Amino acid sequence: MKITFWGATDQVTGSKTFVELPEGIILIDCGLVQGPENADKQNLENLPFKPGQIKAVIITHAHLDHSGYLPRLVKKGFEGPIYCTPVTAKLLKIILLDSAKLSDEEFYTQQDVMVTDSQIKSINWNHKTSLLGAQFELIPSGHILGASSVVIKANEKKIIFSGDLGRFDDPLLPPPELCHEANLIVMESTYGGKLRHGDYHKDLHTFLATVAQESRVGIIASFAVARAQMLMSLIFDFYQRHPEYKVRVILDSPMMKEASKVYKQFSALTQNQHLVVSAMEEFEVLEHEREWESLQKKSGPLIIISSSGMLTGGRVKRHLANWQNDHKAILFLPGYQGEGTPGRAFLEGERTIPFNEEENIHWTGEVWGSEAFSSHADQAELIRWLENVDKKSTICLVHGENLAKIELKKKLNELHYENVFIPKREDVKLV
Repeated sequence: MKITFWGATDQVTGSKTFVELPEGIILIDCGLVQGPENADKQNLENLPFKPGQIKAVIITHAHLDHSGYLPRLVKKGFEGPIYCTPVTAKLLKIILLDSAKLSDEEFYTQQDVMVTDSQIKSINWNHKTSLLGAQFELIPSGHILGASSVVIKANEKKIIFSGDLGRFDDPLLPPPELCHEANLIVMESTYGGKLRHGDYHKDLHTFLATVAQESRVGIIASFAVARAQMLMSLIFDFYQRHPEYKVRVILDSPMMKEASKVYKQFSALTQNQHLVVSAMEEFEVLEHEREWESLQKKSGPLIIISSSGMLTGGRVKRHLANWQNDHKAILFLPGYQGEGTPGRAFLEGERTIPFNEEENIHWTGEVWGSEAFSSHADQAELIRWLENVDKKSTICLVHGENLAKIELKKKLNELHYENVFIPKREDVKLV
């Protein structure tokens, strides 16, 4: 097998890795580049193989940085199967249709998404599937509902792609299955240089109690898929135990609403099915413009959960604009804020963000951040995922900022993992 590294080699987003199997080329993940100023330019670059040459795609999970290029690939001529878990298939349709609304029609349309959806083949975890002279299976990776690592075997050799790895103490999801023994491991490193700080219960409870006790407006910028459902479950649980702090909570994101239906449908895959089902039914959803007009006049206590999670777009901006002059308002940014995103800039002290082509938002309220909500494994958990692996195995670090990869490589070397590499775009590995 021959691996060509392409996306997520110099940054966290845009995951794409090509594998030449005995009978053809496949692509592991097919993500969009997100965050950098030149993201649009990067997403228009030609791939190293023509779409028609690619015989199949395997998607580890539904987040846009792993799946958002799929309709573009289909539009440009890819006609093969797209493999993923049943949950991922459901979430993919929701996420990609939303992405198409925000994309230039020349890039891809909702019709391209529907064609893409027709090419998806759902397979369950731990089901061995033959593909182009090889065999692959998906194993649970935590992170978000339905997320997987990919195990590929051919000619008595084995490759594992971690996908995004979840934490071992996730409040909703079981921990990732530990890495299998393999000749080559392609591993994410988003938090490769960090040990997670903070306590998600403490950080969220402080926010909820402050909003209630001081009659403030709290705006939570959240990813619509996974992060929102985690927050909803934790907020619901807190209010059940502390009804004296309960305030009105409103969701403002159509995608959040649709993703919550999937979480409810597949709640048996979570660690607390009853909690998830109850939480997905609990909170108000902003449906109509007249409801938004009424909300504009409200003062605290009030909590709004809206996307996007890194302030790159979405409806959260209209809430920031509406309450930008409220010095008591709190913008809460739970979880990782990517390099080059407005969310990262706000955590670093920036308070101005474009609202539209003519106006800027000048936020005067507070900004609270918490890394405790990240759904990525931190450095210690990434190392734990490898604990059953021979330390002579080849490990390639992708999907992380450069410093994170360097720090993780250094730590792995200290632990006597002998063959750790940080591939660049177009680097090739033979297995």
